[in-house]
Amino acid sequence: MIKIIRVTTVPVSLGGLLNGQLKFMSNYYEVVGVSSEGSASIKNTIHDVGKTEGIRVIPIEMTRKITPIQDLKAVYQLYKIFKKEKPLIVHSHTPKAGTLSMLAAKLAGVPNRLHTIAGLPLLVVTGAKRKLLDTVEKATYSCATKIYPNSFGLKDIIIKNKYTTENKLKVIAKGSSNGIDTSYFDPQLYSEIERTNLKNELAITQKDFVFLFVGRLVKDKGINELIQAFKKLNNEYHQTKLLLVGTYEKDLDPLLPETEIEINSNPDIISVGWQNDVRPFFFDIGHTYFP
Repeated sequence: MIKIIRVTTVPVSLGGLLNGQLKFMSNYYEVVGVSSEGSASIKNTIHDVGKTEGIRVIPIEMTRKITPIQDLKAVYQLYKIFKKEKPLIVHSHTPKAGTLSMLAAKLAGVPNRLHTIAGLPLLVVTGAKRKLLDTVEKATYSCATKIYPNSFGLKDIIIKNKYTTENKLKVIAKGSSNGIDTSYFDPQLYSEIERTNLKNELAITQKDFVFLFVGRLVKDKGINELIQAFKKLNNEYHQTKLLLVGTYEKDLDPLLPETEIEINSNPDIISVGWQNDVRPFFFDIGHTYFP
């Protein structure tokens, strides 16, 4: 059976960005998942993904920071895996996994090296670090045989920055990395009692207009600007609340100190941290606006 190895930096991407896709593809191919070990405390390890998707997984530690020694070690480990497994395709997602696995796959002689782009964090970086990241991005695309931006906007940005040639790029259908299972996000899955209980737990009233953010609480996501904007709005319209669903990454992309102070001190900003299932927060809190 033809073998495909899918690679992400962390298991939350392997299981989240590709939710259900790995299981489906395993009906036609031998699918192997590779990522870092992950966190057992939030039930989000690569082994959890393997059980959910019904595939074989291999942990390789990769960091999301610039860590040359660890990165070279990961490239060598990936190279050994690719030489041993002899896949027809290596398909990577997320920036660091793309760079490391595309290089390792090319060195290992993997014939089809695919990389999906779901975002370009380097766009908010400036100076010498931006030049370094631009060089790394070009190297990643050079090692790949095909690049899949998950939107036409991303494709245009890649061409504008001359990261690769247009004939190497393809947007699948109208975009997205995996599509959306609308039945999974059916509001009818939650009863009125469950909705009421969650609103009471969060101290949200029926009169409140709720702004909802779901994602990492980091500078790159615009959280500093979001908090500033909400503070101004909240001062004028008191029946507003901001609900933050996600975790900080203080060691990788910290927020401004004044932003954290406002989050912790403003009673109309509700931060619930990491959630394995975000659906209740979309459906159970009444009027919402999704930034």
